[in-house]
Amino acid sequence: PPPPPSPPPSAPPTPCGCDADAPWDPPGGAGAAQGACRTADGGFGNYTEYRGYGNLTECKALCCDTPGCVAIEFTADSGKCEIHTDNVTRTEDVSGYDHNCYVPPPPCPPPPSPPPPSPPPSPPPP
Repeated sequence: PPPPPSPPPSAPPTPCGCDADAPWDPPGGAGAAQGACRTADGGFGNYTEYRGYGNLTECKALCCDTPGCVAIEFTADSGKCEIHTDNVTRTEDVSGYDHNCYVPPPPCPPPPSPPPPSPPPSPPPP
């Protein structure tokens, strides 16, 4: 007899949680335009600027270690890493600068709750 059909391949898991080694997307998702981080009203929002970061992964790690970080803006040529704490919803192209805004993957969902314990067995009748 022929072998049973194999199950369809499952989709790769969606990244979740703050992982500096995972891919991060710009606001708007994969394929959205890169640029400087901007809030919904086009402002800069609250952020803290750090200098001397050699690569994007180091900047992402700083975000993961910073409570309230919702986005980063990394500029490779200057080693600038901005840690944003206001909701960043879009990017803006800033002529002459290579700003790149990224948001971390969403938090991982909590694990499922364990089932309630089974009631103890009834004692045998006398």
